[in-house]
Amino acid sequence: MKKRRLHVPIGLPISVVVLLILGAVANPIISSIFTEQQLSTNVLLSAIPFVCIFAAIVLAFITLVAFVASLLNHNIPPEVYRPIELTIIAGIVLGILGMFQPWFFMAYRVGFFVLLFSTFGFILWSHVIPKGVQHSEEVGGVSIGEFEQGHSG
Repeated sequence: MKKRRLHVPIGLPISVVVLLILGAVANPIISSIFTEQQLSTNVLLSAIPFVCIFAAIVLAFITLVAFVASLLNHNIPPEVYRPIELTIIAGIVLGILGMFQPWFFMAYRVGFFVLLFSTFGFILWSHVIPKGVQHSEEVGGVSIGEFEQGHSG
C-alpha cells in the first residue's frame, strides 16, 4: 500500500497556537493598561481577545478540513460518499425544520445543534474527493461556440 503524505500547511496550526496565546494574554494586558472608563468607551480594545480567539477557531477548522481532505481524498468509494453527503444534507433540512417550528422549544434547541453540526459536516465533506473522480486543478472559461459544438455532436 502506498503511503500518502498529508498536505496540511504548517502555518495553519502555528497561527492557531499564536492567536490562542495572543487572545489569552491580551485580556489581562488590556485590563492592566486601560481603565474601565476607557474600555467602556473603546469597544475595539475589549474586542481584541475575542477576535484573536475567534480567528484561531476558524483557522483550526480550516486546518481540520485540510487534514481530513488530504487523508480521505480518493479513498472513499462513490457508493459510500453519496449516502453520507445525503445524510448530512438531510441533517441540514431537519435542523432548519426544528428551528423554525413554533411548538416545542426543545426541538428548536436540538434543531440548532443539528443544523450547526450538519453545516460544519457539509463544509468538511464537500472538500473530500471520492475515489475515481478526477479533480481538475485548473478551471477555465468556456465560450458559447465551444459549448454549442460540444452539444451538437
